[in-house]
This record gives sequence, structure tokens and C-alpha cells, in this order.
Amino acid sequence: MALLPVDFGATPEDIISLLAVDAAVRAAVGLEHHRPTAAALHWVGEEDMWMALVRPGDGRALLAGWHHEFSITEGSGRGGEAGTDLVGDAPGWWRRGVEHARSHDTYLGFLYGWDGSRWWRLDQPVDDGFDPELFPATPLALRDIIDGLADDTLLDAPDRDAVDALIAAGAELTAEQLAAVLHAPDGWPEVDIEAGVRAARDFRTAVPA
Repeated sequence: MALLPVDFGATPEDIISLLAVDAAVRAAVGLEHHRPTAAALHWVGEEDMWMALVRPGDGRALLAGWHHEFSITEGSGRGGEAGTDLVGDAPGWWRRGVEHARSHDTYLGFLYGWDGSRWWRLDQPVDDGFDPELFPATPLALRDIIDGLADDTLLDAPDRDAVDALIAAGAELTAEQLAAVLHAPDGWPEVDIEAGVRAARDFRTAVPA
């Protein structure tokens, strides 16, 4: 099957920045998050939906993931089944995305490749489940995720301007910027701002291109 260009307005570096902010918020409110490794950045949301940015080197990247409701495709071969071929005639390094899903023992719904200038995906007749407004792949999606995390942890509704400033800062966010977003009424529940800042700092040198 042919490869089709994809444009959702984010480069791999943009996604790293967004994931740094997501990790900071989760760490600050006491929720688990995946720390970046030398191979990939892995994110998990509700109902085990997940997304990962895998960097094979030479400026290339893979965006892999799965949505529990919308991914009709399944390309990891989990459970011993052949699954959907999400690589096809794409370059061999795309298989790193399949390997990443298998290493986490999870389903694989979508797999996009970044060749250094744009994203590509294999032409599929069914929905792969990737919606940039549901995963932390765009600022708008991350705003919604932060709002949801604040609500789930009984924090005040975040100020929109403060959220936008936090997202713009990415891995360089400050304690003041994070505290402006995560405000606890009457000091409860406790928010560990320094843990959040440390989590974001981990992404400064995350996954070399």
C-alpha cells in the first residue's frame, strides 16, 4: 500500500515539548508517568490508550500508539495473531514502532513515520485511531488533558493563559509557571511543584534525533 503524507501541525520536537509538560503536571499531582529513555518517549492515557515517539536516528521519528475505542487496526501481533500490516512498503526502520509496541505488550493502532521533513502513514481503509486532539500531540489536546488532570485531582480549574504559557515553555518550564496552573484550594491536595519541574527537565535531552 502507498504512503500518504500527514499534517497535524507538530514536529517530533514539538511532541517532545508537549510530553515534557504532560509529565510535569502528572509528577506534580502525584500521578505516574513514563520517564524518557534513550529509545523512546512513552505516554499512557485513560483506558490504556497510549502514544510513543520513537527516534531511530538520522533525524527520523516514529509516532506509534493505540486508542481503546477508535483504533480498528492492530499491528503489534499481540496474542499471536498476524494483525494489520502498518509498515507495508515503508522503510525498514518503521518496524521499530512495531517492536516498541511489542516491548510494552500493547496493541498498536497507528504508526506514522517522520522522514526529517514531514509525517507519513500507510494508506489504510479503516480508522487507525489517531486523533491529534485526543493525544498530547497538539497544544489544544494538551490543554484538555491538563484540565482533566486538574479536575480528577480536585485542583482549581487552571487559568487558560497560565496553561498556554506552561505549554509554550515546554521542558524549560519554571516552578512559577507550573504553580500558576496547578492551584490547590486551601493548600489541599498537596502539589509537588519541584517534582514536576524535575520531570520536565528529563526531557531536555530526551531521545537524541
